[in-house]
Amino acid sequence: MGAFKIAKTVLKSAFKKPATLMYPVVEREWQERTRGSIDIEADKCILCGICSKRCPADAINVDRKGGKWEIHRMQCVQCGECVEACPKNCLDMNPKYTEPGTEKVIDIVDVEVKKPAAKDDKGGSANAASGDDDKLICDQDVCIYCGLCAKNCPCDALEVDRKEKIWKVDDDACVKCGACVDKCPKKCLIIGAPGEAKAEEKTEEAPAAAEASTDDEKLICDQDDCIYCGLCAKNCPCDALEVDRKEKIWKVDDDACVKCGACVDKCPKKCLTIGVPSDTESEAGDKADEKPAAVSMKPVMDEDRCVYCNMCANECPADALEVEVDDWKLDEDKCIGCGACIDVCPADALEMTEK
Repeated sequence: MGAFKIAKTVLKSAFKKPATLMYPVVEREWQERTRGSIDIEADKCILCGICSKRCPADAINVDRKGGKWEIHRMQCVQCGECVEACPKNCLDMNPKYTEPGTEKVIDIVDVEVKKPAAKDDKGGSANAASGDDDKLICDQDVCIYCGLCAKNCPCDALEVDRKEKIWKVDDDACVKCGACVDKCPKKCLIIGAPGEAKAEEKTEEAPAAAEASTDDEKLICDQDDCIYCGLCAKNCPCDALEVDRKEKIWKVDDDACVKCGACVDKCPKKCLTIGVPSDTESEAGDKADEKPAAVSMKPVMDEDRCVYCNMCANECPADALEVEVDDWKLDEDKCIGCGACIDVCPADALEMTEK
């Protein structure tokens, strides 16, 4: 009987195409979502270094002075965080894997460092039309000197002194990546040619909350909803917040707080607001009875999607996650269900579920 089964299998296989590809003669067709390797368009790169800062595996190095962009292929986990963070969209996730080799490869790409535009006889730039004259401009009538721009600048080109109300930019160091513009809570930063009326147009688009800010407004926490995760304190540029998870204490230094709203944006439970204490607290008290009972949540990982990049563990304020090569562990006793890990996961491999 065994011989007949073998003969049947042989005859079927004789009239079928082979199950394998004649690689490398015949190349495989990769799926669109395949995380193969990182490619760079050197002509678009401004060597801002954001990709290097955001890389959880420290696989990317940026040498701005030398005009070099390097990637350690063996360290890269293809999480795609650098692709999403790149302000110039010069990085791309190629579905094709790098060629196999016997040595660790460091790809070095030469990037032309753009020099400042030469000035003509009239004092203007010869390349004004190309945008080389654009600079980072701050509307200091709107600026609250929170320092978020300086904190997020990859080039250390910004200096902010809250006490003296000083905002400075080093035009030679600034690469106009726009990271500070995106993080500015008051929308008082733009990249444009000095002297143009762009600042006024941009200021008009600022949120109404920025315009209506008054001295009576304060940062208020609804501690019935607060889980004391500490993300607000972690993201406060003024060190105005203090959170003690064990003692369930949340404090704000009203003198240090500049009401920038960075903590409000980061709060996973939306229990922070900026407003007049009397009004907000009375509304919170009226609605306290209407709130449903809190449900304990925890993150669950999809092994088919996870790239073990460690970004979830780095972001977790409770140190409840531990990530190693092909190993993801959650300490449910420490986990507070804030969802911070969900927001930073580049592979969408995490979701919240009830404990």
